Amino acid sequence: MFTRGLVFLALFLSTPALAATELTDQATGAFYVLGDTAEGKVTLTSKVDGEKDSYVLSQDTCYAESPIYGVGAWQAVDGGWRIMVQGTKILGFEGAPPLENPVCVSQ
Repeated sequence: MFTRGLVFLALFLSTPALAATELTDQATGAFYVLGDTAEGKVTLTSKVDGEKDSYVLSQDTCYAESPIYGVGAWQAVDGGWRIMVQGTKILGFEGAPPLENPVCVSQ
């Protein structure tokens, strides 16, 4: 009985609570990991460069903050979503945006 309990405990500890979502940038093919949403924010991080190439997306402001580019915006577009900085598309992904805000759409 004790051994079986240890096996279940080991299985529980080795299983991640929530799997992060992996996304592919449409232009470059680079892989990004989308974290869990917390307090209206979600983190998007490069799988290769880590925090150097990361973004914090905010639901209420539509901002996408990056250590490289500063503040940009995330926008829902037909069939996907993108991150724009000073009018230039930085990243683009297929599928539903990670956050819901009807204001965060392309102009």
